[in-house]
Amino acid sequence: MELNDFLRDTWQTTLIFISLLIFTRILDKTQIGQLTFYEYISGITMGSIAGSMASSEPDKFWNHYYDLALFALLTYLLSLITIRNRPLRKLIEGSPTIIIENGCIIKKNMKAMRYDLDELNSQLREKDVFDISEVQYATIESTGQLSVILKADFQPLTKGDMNIHLPNATFPVELIMDGQIIEANLEKQNLTHTWLKKQLALRNIASHSNVMYAVIDSKGQLFISSEGSKR
Repeated sequence: MELNDFLRDTWQTTLIFISLLIFTRILDKTQIGQLTFYEYISGITMGSIAGSMASSEPDKFWNHYYDLALFALLTYLLSLITIRNRPLRKLIEGSPTIIIENGCIIKKNMKAMRYDLDELNSQLREKDVFDISEVQYATIESTGQLSVILKADFQPLTKGDMNIHLPNATFPVELIMDGQIIEANLEKQNLTHTWLKKQLALRNIASHSNVMYAVIDSKGQLFISSEGSKR
């Protein structure tokens, strides 16, 4: 490979990499997980265009780059439109389909989706359900995932059923990660460095730089994991 070709490939691939990071960040997390059929196809198409760009000749590169940018823009605009237009959203993304009701399989719905019993049983087992007769409702979401509601007799007993009331869990707040104090979280919790040092001292930890992870967990308790420690 000549030097000019090497430099050209380097900057083209770097630009593609950075552009894909920006575009996927703009399109947000729905392009990464819980994909609908449309989002799945969109992701594949963007990857295909990016692949063509990486190996394209200089005179074709910007044509492909325009195609990638335009496709990302159209995907973004369509996502904005479907947020405001439910009928269009249902047309493009699809809608949930009930395949089990009161322990009975709805054959016509499964046939319309070309969804077979092996797939159904597999997804039920992933939900720890081994008997279809225990299912009140099972629904295939627009993402292709299976949602299951068990019959009342087979639902796990909760503390609420036993009239046991516990305080609601809180969102975990990270205070230290990889030896670095997260100042913003410390301030939000109205905590000081003095308090944090005291907590570390109680666990025989000399410095926050020795802490891999420290968090106020969902129960409001401080959890600290230091290097070489199991606490």
